[in-house]
Amino acid sequence: MFLDYAEKIAKISKAIIRQKKVKIFSQFDCDGLCSASILTKAMLRENVNFELRIYKQLTEKLLNEIQASENDFLIFADFGSGQLQMMQNILDKTQVLILDHHEPVNFNHMNLLHVNPMMHNEDEMSASIVCYSFAKFLNPRNTDLVDIALIGAIGDESGEKWEFKGFIKKILEEAEVLGKVSVHKGLRFYGRSTRPIHKSLALTYEPFIPGVSGSESQAIQFLSDIGIRTKQDGDWIKLKDLTKEEEQKLASAIIVERMKTETAAEDIFGDIYTLIGKPEELQDAREFATLVNACGRTQMPQIAIRLLLGDYSAIENSHQTIEDYRRMISDALNWLRENPESIKQTPLANFIIANGKIPESIIGTIASIVVNSDFVDSAQPLFALANSDEDKMKISARLPKNLKINLRGVMTKIISKTGGEAGGHANAAGGFIPKAKVEEFINTTQMVLGEMIVGKES
Repeated sequence: MFLDYAEKIAKISKAIIRQKKVKIFSQFDCDGLCSASILTKAMLRENVNFELRIYKQLTEKLLNEIQASENDFLIFADFGSGQLQMMQNILDKTQVLILDHHEPVNFNHMNLLHVNPMMHNEDEMSASIVCYSFAKFLNPRNTDLVDIALIGAIGDESGEKWEFKGFIKKILEEAEVLGKVSVHKGLRFYGRSTRPIHKSLALTYEPFIPGVSGSESQAIQFLSDIGIRTKQDGDWIKLKDLTKEEEQKLASAIIVERMKTETAAEDIFGDIYTLIGKPEELQDAREFATLVNACGRTQMPQIAIRLLLGDYSAIENSHQTIEDYRRMISDALNWLRENPESIKQTPLANFIIANGKIPESIIGTIASIVVNSDFVDSAQPLFALANSDEDKMKISARLPKNLKINLRGVMTKIISKTGGEAGGHANAAGGFIPKAKVEEFINTTQMVLGEMIVGKES
């Protein structure tokens, strides 16, 4: 039903884009930038007049600032489903298309075209997969954008333990048939084919390696302790250069370290997706996804879009971007280690109170790393709070892998009591609250989680 509806909306949209100016708005993270790239290529192929804007969040303030007339066709990608009630003024003026995968609010309007798999009881999928499905029906030539869709799905962490399932797996199989992607099992470390092995380990945060992630010196010491060489003939060795025996020895040692903190050992293995026909440093789809994410979160989305659309002259500019991004993450994790009081642990949840010490742009990334690390009790949900604008705090909420509750539902209930905005998914949600209500947010979270997990107020 989702595909049938996507095809129907694509046919309607094809007629509209030839008559109106298209304005595309998309998220700044990996999934959003991949969605934007797919739509950009699709519009170029239709030879229509369009513009593209990238935003961190789709807020009520931003929607009020958008200039729209009856001659415009607005497309929102990777957000919009949860903000429909804020779009009343825009919808009264012109037609709007939403291509999203976040939980939708119940809202209808004669000018609204809304493609979201959750409205058809489909498996959860990334916005990039939604945009790809739409683009494919808009023009069959757009099937060559399937690799961009998968990069977005990877960046959105749509795979369970690095393995796609359901609808996205069908898209992966399509990409394999088209010769765009190949798949094999392996150790899921960052920079496996492009970086020295000690850098690869230090830059790997998912899976988190206790005592190694974030520190090159500790990574070198770790490798030395288990008897794995880091150099050969004066050159640094990469993960791909290890013998089968060395790779097994490395895997066993990391499993031991993760078991010390009761972290799931098998999570170090997963599917490795190789993008066929791309430069070597962009062939690992997860590394590419990380780079795209880094570009968005360091305010360089244009570099990501150029790379995704095949302009590889931007690779040189991307090197500094990924270094800046990794430095931001490393600095944030080091700050948490040096300031353990910034992590507040309560009976039912963990809270990172970052204030202005961790940038708003990476607080979600830090929350994802910390929730399944040795920083906190991994059996509890995590809520990370960072300064947003003058009077707001951004909340990034994450669930550990072994806990099954609807985190978006939790956030929605909390925000209904504290005021603010909420949205997201069942296992990764977010929102904003007034700065003055941090303590109220913590107390309300305890109460809501008590009702949902324990069955009574805590």
